[in-house]
Amino acid sequence: MIVRRDVWLTVTGDQTDAEGRSDRNTTACRALYEIKDGIHIFTYKDIDPEGGAVTQSRMEFADAFCRIIRSGAVRTSMYFRPLEELESEYETGFGTFLMKIYTKRLAMRQVGDNFHARVSYTLYLQGGDPVECAVTVKAEPL
Repeated sequence: MIVRRDVWLTVTGDQTDAEGRSDRNTTACRALYEIKDGIHIFTYKDIDPEGGAVTQSRMEFADAFCRIIRSGAVRTSMYFRPLEELESEYETGFGTFLMKIYTKRLAMRQVGDNFHARVSYTLYLQGGDPVECAVTVKAEPL
C-alpha cells in the first residue's frame, strides 16, 4: 500500500557538546509524506528566516534505519542504523567535514494519522569530542 499526503511536520534537533553546552533548533513546515514498502518518507523545504536560503530535505524512516539528506546552502547526508557507527558528511561553503555517527536508538510509531520518530546518536565531527544528539520528528494532518 502506498500512502501519499501533505502533513504538518515538526523536526527538532538537540545537541549537547562535551562541555555540557546544549542547543536546540526546531523547524515546522508543510511536507509531503509518503509510505512506500514500509519506509516513511518526508520531503520538505527549509527557508532560513534571516538570509532566505532554501534547503531541500528528505528524511526516511524504517524499522532498521533512518536517512537524512539535505541539499542547498549546506549539504548533509546522514545514515543511522541502531548500534552501528557509520560515516557521513556535512558540506558547507567552507568545505566538507567528515562525521562519524554512532546510533544509540531509533524509534518510530504511527498512531492514526500521526507519525512520531526519534533518533538518538553520538556525533564525532572531524575526529573531535563527541556531541550527544537527537532528532525528533512529529507529523500531523494539515
